[in-house]
Amino acid sequence: MTATPKIWLFRLLFFFLGLLAIAYPILPLQFTPTRWPAPELLFALTMAWVVRQPESAPFLLVAALALLADAVLMRPLGLWALLLVMASETLRFSYKSIQERGLIAEFSMVAALFLVMLILQNLLLWVSFSQFLEATRMLQFGVLTLLCYPFMVAFLHYIMRVRKPDHTNRPDRLGKIR
Repeated sequence: MTATPKIWLFRLLFFFLGLLAIAYPILPLQFTPTRWPAPELLFALTMAWVVRQPESAPFLLVAALALLADAVLMRPLGLWALLLVMASETLRFSYKSIQERGLIAEFSMVAALFLVMLILQNLLLWVSFSQFLEATRMLQFGVLTLLCYPFMVAFLHYIMRVRKPDHTNRPDRLGKIR
């Protein structure tokens, strides 16, 4: 299957926005230490993008950005990347049903995936005797990331013009027209 120039443009845009999402937590935006962790913008970007343009966020690009984020942010290399790729592929598998149900269902699915990712990460770090997030820090991180998700959706929709494809009056894979 060959990709159209529009898909390649969207892939390039996703790549550069992913680089910005990775760079945000390490930018010196203030000179005093903060008590709150930075939200996981790459997660919010990837999930919002996969729901809107699943063919322009391929598996390898998501994996490469997630591995780069692990290396730059000095996290255990590959753990969060694996969890992010698994979550994005889960969302990609069910994006049509999520698109039909609306933004609340989308947010619920993303929140559930993020919660599972955080629990799995802490469980795997605990099993390997590594340092893991304590409950209050994990709660702060989760709440901030999930609060930034609707803003990421609005940013992609209104500013970047990355929108859900229109599937009205088109046959689905079984030939039924909805």
